[in-house]
Formats: sequence, C-alpha cells, structure tokens
Amino acid sequence: MGVIQYHLYSLEKGKQIVAHRRGLYKRFYPALVFAEPQQEILDVLSQETERDLLLYLIDHPGATQKDLSEYARISPGTTNWHMKRLITSKLVMMKREGQFVKYSLVIDSREILALLQSYHPNIWDKWVDRIANAINEVSSSEESKED
Repeated sequence: MGVIQYHLYSLEKGKQIVAHRRGLYKRFYPALVFAEPQQEILDVLSQETERDLLLYLIDHPGATQKDLSEYARISPGTTNWHMKRLITSKLVMMKREGQFVKYSLVIDSREILALLQSYHPNIWDKWVDRIANAINEVSSSEESKED
C-alpha cells in the first residue's frame, strides 16, 4: 500500500493525475482528461445505490422520494441521504411542490450515459434496454422542442 501511495502522490505532484475525494473514497483521474462535473458523474457511477437513483431519474424526471425509495428498495431516510449527496455533487436538483419533493437532473443525461458506456461497460450491458428507452425519450422530447 505504501508503494502505491508513493507513486500516486508522485503522479499527482507531477500533475499527471488528479485526485478526487468523495466520502471515504479517493479516486484518481488522468489530468486534463476529465472536467470536474465528469469526475462527479464517474464517482456516482461507481456507487451502486446512487448510480441506480441517478439512472432512475433519467427515466423518471420529477420522481418523488417515495418513488425513489420504492425503486431502490431502501428506506426514505436512506434515499434522502443519497439524494443530498447527489444535490451536493450538483448532479441533481430538488423542487418542492406542495407536500412533495421532486428530483430531476441538473446535467445532460447524454453525458451520464456516454460516461457509463465508456467507463462502466458491465453496468452498461446490464442497463442497455432501459438506457435505450431513456435515450429515445430524450431524443423525442428534444425533437418536439425544436418543432
């Protein structure tokens, strides 16, 4: 472990890699390849529950905490904790409508899907049918906006 830390520190000091800490995890990225928002997306895609919640929001923009809790099969409190992390990461925003809190993406879903396909191919294969539907919905909504 000490040897790895030494080399990572040397690469970071030489500005060849960039370190990004999220919670207990520290991830390293090649310098000048990923912008800060892309690093945040990749961090989220590495965490199963937050990844699932983010991908659910692609399919279901404006989902409520109850929708997300039922989908992920986690308690509302746990859902709230994960959603706060996604909001802090500037990937998701919340909007209060009466009694309900609705969540939607702040960033372009195409960027999430492109990073998922490129850097998490196993997850991409698992989600390919659902993602294809999401892409079709995004494309359809953008075409209707242009008309």
